[in-house]
Amino acid sequence: MEEKKGAAPGGSKSFIAPSRKLEFSAPLRWLRLGWQDYTASLRLSIEYGAFFALGGLLLTVIVFLSSDSMTLLSLGVLFILLGPLFAFGLYDISRQLQKGEPPTLIHSIHQIRNSAANQWVFAVVVIVIGLIWMRAATMIHIFYPDDAEPALEELLTFLAIGSGVGLFFASLVFGISAFSLPMMVDRNVDAITAALSSLNAVMTNKWVAAFWALLILLLVVIGFATLYLGLIVVLPVIGYATWHGYRDTILP
Repeated sequence: MEEKKGAAPGGSKSFIAPSRKLEFSAPLRWLRLGWQDYTASLRLSIEYGAFFALGGLLLTVIVFLSSDSMTLLSLGVLFILLGPLFAFGLYDISRQLQKGEPPTLIHSIHQIRNSAANQWVFAVVVIVIGLIWMRAATMIHIFYPDDAEPALEELLTFLAIGSGVGLFFASLVFGISAFSLPMMVDRNVDAITAALSSLNAVMTNKWVAAFWALLILLLVVIGFATLYLGLIVVLPVIGYATWHGYRDTILP
């Protein structure tokens, strides 16, 4: 039978890049490759890592010293807009290494500039999801028991609903961002195509994606627990590993 025009193999929409099925241990391989990229571009990796660590420390200090909710909200939006944008530079370093080219800061910054438009579109999508998430969180309060001393079952129901809603939105944000950013760097696709392709890849590899999210969480916690010094290594390695995860998951 003749294949429909505009459809990709397997019947998926042509604007969603197909993904391969991964083995459960794949994220460990990505981290190993990320560490190799870190050591292969040691100076650049330390510079990026120091930038992220200092930024995290500054944000923490401001959060503790500021009681203005608008200031904290503005910082959160700024982090969503600028954080992943600088991660584009890390993806470009891995891309240069994969091509056998010596990575340079100038090339990395050039990639950040070229990817800015798509990144900001993606950031707006994440902000909109975040606002819906906040609205949903306020609506969950209707399930909180009115009694002064609520029964344990009522509290557990409230916690279960709140946790379920939070897990849904957190999974959605992770799903659209897991592989979309390096895809934008590598293929120069628009943010929506990259986000849908990433979500499709995560849905195809649910348990692998959950394992990868858990590893990221553990590494970031270690970075913060070491008074931000660990972030100098952790965040660049995660960035490089994300690049290799994208190359391993999203088919050409």
